[in-house]
Amino acid sequence: MNGKAPCTDSSLRESGLREELVQACRVLYAVKAAGDGLGGHLSARLDERRILIKPRPVSWRGLQPQDLIVIDFNGKRVDGAASERSAVREWPIHAQIYAARPDVQCVLHAHPSASTLMAALGIAVEPLDQDCAAFAGRLAVLDNGAVSISTPELGDEVARALGTRGALLLKNHGSVVAGADIASVCVTAYRLEKVAETMLRAASLTKLPVMSPEKSAAILQAREAVEPGGQGRMNHERWQMMQDYYL
Repeated sequence: MNGKAPCTDSSLRESGLREELVQACRVLYAVKAAGDGLGGHLSARLDERRILIKPRPVSWRGLQPQDLIVIDFNGKRVDGAASERSAVREWPIHAQIYAARPDVQCVLHAHPSASTLMAALGIAVEPLDQDCAAFAGRLAVLDNGAVSISTPELGDEVARALGTRGALLLKNHGSVVAGADIASVCVTAYRLEKVAETMLRAASLTKLPVMSPEKSAAILQAREAVEPGGQGRMNHERWQMMQDYYL
């Protein structure tokens, strides 16, 4: 015996998730989906009791696998002693979404500039391009007074507002993105910020809405009729491209 604990499927999975989350945090920062990088957190579900998460004080760009911490669904750190460096004040966003959505394996909360401003100004997404069309009519906004989501009750409110969707804007606060894996969350977060930049640019050039309700509905209906079913595969392709570009 060499005294080392044997590797289990669970520990190998956690090790892999740590590496993936580190890569994701760096890409999200590079594409501005993590805002200025001074707040927010990305997490992955380990099981029905534990969440692997980036603490708020740790850099998005300089994060290392060992910087990630494990918390339970009550926000308590379970893999070591709690400290200021392991602070995750808005853990209820993650815990309550995971509790409400068995399909969700990854959650992002951040404060990206364009998305936050778009929600603050009450600008609704129009199908001006393909990315915008993916969010038009599907992007909810929660106005909770811009308070920190620091209690289970507030986390439940976020989970209800998100519903079965993949993204939610918190008015005057930031955004929440949830998905079946890290790839889909990163791609959605990137596209959401890109869409917000497009809508803000449109607002600077002309009066909104640009399109009539009839024109918007026709575009969305046409896309719905031919939209491919392989979005998961497409997200993984896009995620690979994002890593190639930004890492």
